[in-house]
Amino acid sequence: MPQPIKRKRGNGSSTENFKEIRQNIRQLEAGLSDKSNLNNIVEIFKYCKSSNPQIVHAAIHSLNRVFTALLMKGDLRKPKVSDESSAKAKVQLWLREQYTDYLSHLRSLLQNDEPGLQLPALNILMGIIKSESENTMNTSGAYHFANNVYGLIVREILSNPNFNEHLRKELVEKYLNVYDDLRHYFFKDAAEIIEHAYQNNKSSAKKTTKESKKQKLSEPQDDLRLMAKNVFSIIEGIRTMPTEASEINEFWTVNPIKYEPKSNKTRKTDDLLGDEGLLSDSDADDEPEEGEKTKKKRKHPLLQLNVHKRGFSDCWLNFFKLPLTEEMYKQILLILHKRILPHLYEPKLLMDFLTDSYNVGGAVSLLALNGLFTLIIDHNL
Repeated sequence: MPQPIKRKRGNGSSTENFKEIRQNIRQLEAGLSDKSNLNNIVEIFKYCKSSNPQIVHAAIHSLNRVFTALLMKGDLRKPKVSDESSAKAKVQLWLREQYTDYLSHLRSLLQNDEPGLQLPALNILMGIIKSESENTMNTSGAYHFANNVYGLIVREILSNPNFNEHLRKELVEKYLNVYDDLRHYFFKDAAEIIEHAYQNNKSSAKKTTKESKKQKLSEPQDDLRLMAKNVFSIIEGIRTMPTEASEINEFWTVNPIKYEPKSNKTRKTDDLLGDEGLLSDSDADDEPEEGEKTKKKRKHPLLQLNVHKRGFSDCWLNFFKLPLTEEMYKQILLILHKRILPHLYEPKLLMDFLTDSYNVGGAVSLLALNGLFTLIIDHNL
């Protein structure tokens, strides 16, 4: 009796293929020690777009090592306008383009349906924020947080249709609940992103005719609902807001106290993707009390409790403008007294939200009344 034919498993050839490609990636990366082989970056980047998650994983880590080394050497710095025609400047501009494409691809991986790619992409991006910040501080001698990179990551996450529990936990527990700078800039960036999305939706609503109103508004409303869901799953999990300035002491980049604050007129930066969303003097505390002006210098805004409270307040208040589900109303009202009210810059700004909550009806109305009672008794409203 003939023996049955044993079929080879597909995983075998797939594994062999991956090992081959991984070795090729390593050789391409090693070849970049010679600047005549810079086109190897393009070859490695092709692997970043593979349909095989293992290959993508190997390629994105390889390029991370390559670009971090180039960044710290100053090879990604924008050349002066007067030098742009030189061969060196052209190479730098080309490298910056490759780096920008790489960052964009990493952000797109945050929306991948494979957590095995989402988490490495997030961790690499967070490492890049640290490297970018460190590089600029070393160059300028002043404190800098690479919010030009971070803000785009926050935007990608808030609009992510594949924002799952794995990614949420990695972001919140590993970063936002640990580092004061990452948490503050998340609140600050999220507030701006939410407000922008909300205003865009309002503008499109005004331009829509009655006949096409339902059809045209459904998509923007769906986007806002998705954003509300993602935002709430993140900010509801942030439980390390400082209650005193002395508690602001953990930083992903560096403690700003190491750098003397400089005025906006003299501060120069060389951000790769722009200089937006950074703390300005308007974020700082009110004028120091009389007698303090000559005794001590003003703290860096990131070390001021009121700055953190403002970021927290702006994010929550803008979030309240989004289309919330009844379940969200309930959960918010249940955590309102212990986890939201104590950190708001102006508790009275909750009045509109509590009024809207009351109008929802049912159990939500009862919870809203409890919140209103707290504002009246504890905050004299």
